[in-house]
Amino acid sequence: MKMKKHLLILGIIGLCAVALITSCKKENATLDPKVEQFNTDANNYKSEVDQADNDINNALGDIPAFKNGGEMPEILSSPLCGVTIDSSQIAQKILFFNFDGVTSCFSPSRLRSGQIKVQLTSGTHWSDPGAVLTETFINFKITRQSDNKSIMFNGVKTLKNINGNDWIAFLLSTKSLKYQERAFNIAVTFDNNLNATWNSARTTEWNYVKANVNPGIQYAHITFTAKGDTTINGFNSADTWGVNRYGYGFTTYYNSPLLSNTYCGLWRFTSGELVHHVNNEDFMLTLGVDVDGNPTPSTCAYGFKVTWTSSGKTNSVILSY
Repeated sequence: MKMKKHLLILGIIGLCAVALITSCKKENATLDPKVEQFNTDANNYKSEVDQADNDINNALGDIPAFKNGGEMPEILSSPLCGVTIDSSQIAQKILFFNFDGVTSCFSPSRLRSGQIKVQLTSGTHWSDPGAVLTETFINFKITRQSDNKSIMFNGVKTLKNINGNDWIAFLLSTKSLKYQERAFNIAVTFDNNLNATWNSARTTEWNYVKANVNPGIQYAHITFTAKGDTTINGFNSADTWGVNRYGYGFTTYYNSPLLSNTYCGLWRFTSGELVHHVNNEDFMLTLGVDVDGNPTPSTCAYGFKVTWTSSGKTNSVILSY
């Protein structure tokens, strides 16, 4: 069973909550515009790289030669939006994803240009436990058509398939899908020619579970967990770190893993807490709260709460998903 299961496995929802700073605000406190921009940048970085991961994973599932060798045409037709795949180095387990820069994709509409080199650098098949993909971003640029804002990536990241893709065991709830990401010194360029450097280290996990959501009613759903999994700059459970577009150093770390599920919506986190440490200031995001900022362990959440201290005063704002 192939399903659109590829859509589930790489954490493609990203950490959506970290960047919804422009959503509906419950309280009157306001964030520094540079912090708001950083949150937006964090979301754009994560969501665009995750979309590329998702596309790559979908394509690999449809390319038999990447699984077991064999002859293939050098240029593959692709169901991916605005992409052709160069398989001229398939014998070395290398594919080149070329983005045409003119095809409007997704909603809101975006153009993608540049190239991503994908190589299976460990393991025989990508579906094997412990297999590793190495992705090299070469002037990979995404332009939002509504306002011509863009973000471009250059650098290398890896994805490790920790448990392997055992879909039967997954659907029997006996095995999870688990992936580890590593990216170091990704060069990020924005449309105003400002630059940033991003690093990431996280683990994501998917489980298929059955739960009683109402008395006598059992609902099968998928749960998603994301957590930072390294120590950097003195912070445990770090997820991302680097230098933002304003030259400020930052580290994002987890106080508790982020949790969501398909019952409430994968983008509507039910719990979790992370901290953006930016320019030596802390901005804590508590996910899975109601309109008053209280945790919602028994119901689907309204949004998340951002808390920070300025001039000795604690401030907070509640934002909807």
